[in-house]
Amino acid sequence: MPTSLISPADPGPGLAEQVARALRERILEGELRSGQPLREAALATEHDASRNTVREAFRLLARDRLVTHEAHKGVAVRTLDEDDVRDIYVVRLALEPRGLALVDPGALGDVVAAAQEAAAQGDWRGVSTADLRFHQLLVSALGSPRFDDMFVTVLAELRLAFAQVADGRRFHEPYLERNAQMVDLLRRGEVAEAERELVAYLTDAQEQVGFVVSVRRSG
Repeated sequence: MPTSLISPADPGPGLAEQVARALRERILEGELRSGQPLREAALATEHDASRNTVREAFRLLARDRLVTHEAHKGVAVRTLDEDDVRDIYVVRLALEPRGLALVDPGALGDVVAAAQEAAAQGDWRGVSTADLRFHQLLVSALGSPRFDDMFVTVLAELRLAFAQVADGRRFHEPYLERNAQMVDLLRRGEVAEAERELVAYLTDAQEQVGFVVSVRRSG
C-alpha cells in the first residue's frame, strides 16, 4: 500500500487552486518547512502562471493557515505556536478515535510496515509521512469528504510542527511502536482498548509537540 498522503479532491480548473495544491503537497511531504520563504517570481515561472495567480494561491494557503505574509518580507511557510498545536489536537481527538471502529486494520498494518521499513533505513521523514498517513486513514474511515478535505490541512500544519523536532528518531520511534500496538488491538477486536490507547497517544503527542514548538519560538 502506498504511504503517501492523499490530497483533497481535484481542485478544479483554476490555476491558482492548482498552484496552492502543489505547495500544500510539498508541505505535506516535508519539503517545505516552517519559515521558508516562498518566492512569487520563481513560483510563477515554475508553474507557468502569472504573478497574480501565485498571489491568489498564497491567499488560499493563508486561509488554510499554511503561509503568512509580512510587509516588506513577503510570503513564508507559517510557523506554528502552542495555540495552533492545541487546536490541531482538539480536531484530532474529536475525529480519529471515531474511525477506529470503522478502519481496515490491514490497511493500517501496511502503513505501519512501511514505517518500520523506513525506520530501519534511518529515513525518519519517511516514518513521519507514514505516521500521518496512518492517522489520515482513521479519518477517511468516517466516510466524510468534508472531513477528508479539512484533515489534509490539519495534517499539513502538523507536518510543520513535526519538522521542528530536532531528533526525528527519538520523537517518532515510540509512536511507531504505539501504532503497531493499536493495529494488534484492532486485529483482536479490542476496539475500546484501542480507543483508550489512541486518546492517551494523542494527549502525549500534544504535550510533546507543544513543548517543542514553544521552545523553538522562544529560542
